Formats: sequence, structure tokens, C-alpha cells
Amino acid sequence: MNSIAAVVVGYNPDIKVLSHLLASLVQQVELLVLIDNGGSEAYLEHFPELRARIKYIALNGNKGLGAALNIGFNIAVTANMNYVVTFDQDSHAAPDLISSLHRAALYAVNQDPNCIAVSPVFFDRRGDEKVNFPFYRSVDNKIQAVFASDNEHGLVKADALITSGMFVNTKAWKEGIHYDEGMFVDFTDTEWCFRVRDRGHSLYGCLDIEMGHALSDAPPVKFFGLNFFRYSPVRRYFFFRNTVAVCRMSHTPACWKKRMLSALVLRFFVNLLIDENRLLSFKMMVRGICHGWQKKLGGVR
Repeated sequence: MNSIAAVVVGYNPDIKVLSHLLASLVQQVELLVLIDNGGSEAYLEHFPELRARIKYIALNGNKGLGAALNIGFNIAVTANMNYVVTFDQDSHAAPDLISSLHRAALYAVNQDPNCIAVSPVFFDRRGDEKVNFPFYRSVDNKIQAVFASDNEHGLVKADALITSGMFVNTKAWKEGIHYDEGMFVDFTDTEWCFRVRDRGHSLYGCLDIEMGHALSDAPPVKFFGLNFFRYSPVRRYFFFRNTVAVCRMSHTPACWKKRMLSALVLRFFVNLLIDENRLLSFKMMVRGICHGWQKKLGGVR
């Protein structure tokens, strides 16, 4: 499809899942870029014809999600792509995903010229039952979960979208709204979304387009009716550090600061119940909070 690129970021992926994703995407876009933060080099090794159609960039170490996305966008913009669809390594792309997202983007821009990105609704592809996660939007300084749309195309305005499946107009990147490489992993997408909205752009989710995705190391655990994701102690560090860091940024809406910090307190105690290495998780969460407050970003410190 002309003028559309896809950028996939890999880091020690399940090669089979990554290869399935790439095999689908390479049939749907004009340019497919795989940015390897480590461990992705065996992609599509049994399908040399498909492998040859992918632009592979090895970063020779984990440079983080933001750095990888910026490299991918730079390649796409240099190749005169109008849109970039970003993906994590653990998503499933249906054969018509890109064309569906393109149509949704056109519909969204038609009703809102400020729309800069659209996204499918996602569900945890590992679950026994398919349950779609909601989009979130703030109205009168209150954040609402959105499960339904009265729009004929299933569009809903959203405050933030996740990286995987985000269909982005490259004009945002050309305007200099690049990804914050200091985030490294968690909230790289959320921080970018808050920043583009602060610059006058808008974001939309499309409830008519579904995408399977894995959000964490294992399926989420439910406590108090909420989903809590299982992560390694290192990811706990990034999550807590970046939550605090994002809440200290001026372009983060006040209602989101309140929600994120309140949720962080609850997550701190729930993580100590669900994590296997509780002592190390505790230490990494505390270290993350301290580094987030001190604005010490980048890799693990």
C-alpha cells in the first residue's frame, strides 16, 4: 500500500510470533522496517523471500523503544512515507489490518482535521476469552473508559494510544514531535501522546478494528476488578520511574497525573503479592520512584 510504512521493534522476542507478524505486515505495506534491540536476528529464517523484503536494522544492544521508533520514523520519512504504523514484537496483524486502519484514519481526519493517529482496540491474545481493553478519554477533568461508540465508523476520541497498531501521520514527526528516548520502554507511547495533544493534535481509537496483543510477560492478574500485569523486577523499575517522570512533565494533563499516581500506590502493594521475586521487585520499584523524581532517565541505573 503506497505511502505507508510499518516499524516493528524487537527485543528478545518469541521468534515464531515475530515472524508471523512480519509475514503479515510485509504483504500490507510499502516499507517494513524491523529495528532490533537484541535477539531478533532469526526472524523469518525459513522464508528467505519474505525476509529479503524487510529492512533490518540491528542496534547492537538495547537502545530502548523510543530510540528504535525514532530510527524507524527517520527511515520512513526519508523514504517519503506519509504514514507509519508502529508495532511491538508480540502483536497479531490480520491481513486487512493496515487497510482498515488507513480507512479509519481518513474517516477520523474528515471529522477532525487535527487527528494525527488512530489505533485498533486490542485484546490479550493469550487469554481463553477475548476481552477488549477500553480506550480512555478525559471529560471535564475526569477520565472515562470508553467501550462503545456512536460513530458510524466506530471512532472514539482518546487521550492516549499504545505503540502497537498505532497508525501515525508522519507530519507529527516532521514537526519535531519525536519519541522521548529517555523513557526507554514504559510510557514511551503515552508520553508522546500527551505531547502531541499538547501541540494541538488529536487521537482516535477505532472500536471496529480489533488486534490481538500481549501486554506483559504473562496474562494479567485481576485484583479489585482491575488488571495488573506480571513483569520482571527490571520492568517494575521502568514502570515506576517513568510514571513519576511523566507526572512531573508540564504537558501531562492534571487528571492523568492524579490517576497515574493513585494507581501507582495500589500497584506497589499488589505487585508485592503477585511477583515471584518480591524483595527484588520492592527494591527496583523504590529505586524507580527515586530516579523518576530525580529525572534520571535512560537505561537501568
